[in-house]
Amino acid sequence: MESRPVRSVAVVLVLGAALLAGCGGTSPAPSPAAPPPPATPQAWTDAVCAALVPVVARLTAAPGFDLGAPEATRQAYLTYLDEGLAVTDRARTEIAAAGPAPVPDGDVIAEQVRGHVADLRADLAEARDQVQRTDTGSPVAIGRAAVSVTRVVGALLNGAEVTATINRDPTLKAAYEASPACAQLQRSGAPSSTTAPSPAAVPTR
Repeated sequence: MESRPVRSVAVVLVLGAALLAGCGGTSPAPSPAAPPPPATPQAWTDAVCAALVPVVARLTAAPGFDLGAPEATRQAYLTYLDEGLAVTDRARTEIAAAGPAPVPDGDVIAEQVRGHVADLRADLAEARDQVQRTDTGSPVAIGRAAVSVTRVVGALLNGAEVTATINRDPTLKAAYEASPACAQLQRSGAPSSTTAPSPAAVPTR
């Protein structure tokens, strides 16, 4: 007889917990689902090029260079590289979200594209470290650091690794040639838009 009230209380507690668990106000809202990866070669290629346009646009707009103001030049290049790293990180996220290219061996192609962008980020980080360590009392050292940054950007523009990787597949090549985003990427990568000094412009002593 004494155990019946105990069982009743237990049943009430279990029912109460079930009601609370089913109440929408007590459970966290579900996180929004990630957008599905592009379903066609055209959409995938558009997504990759669109992710890279801000990267190239930022990196081809190097700051001005003034040997008479080495500290200001150094700070301008640090800001420029920080912004370059930020847009590169965003591009990496967007390219990863695109998933494998919807063509044969698309996972390999996508992995190579991601690898090219990861290599670019590593080069930018190394260039930033070099600029950070540069002695601002030496205009020549600042000039040489700026030239090293120019070479990183030049490798990005002249190598065109991502474009070459995409164009190895005939379907993706056709998508690249038809993509407004890829056309914009090519225009953004015009080498003449860079303003960093050439090696010949930097004194050697």
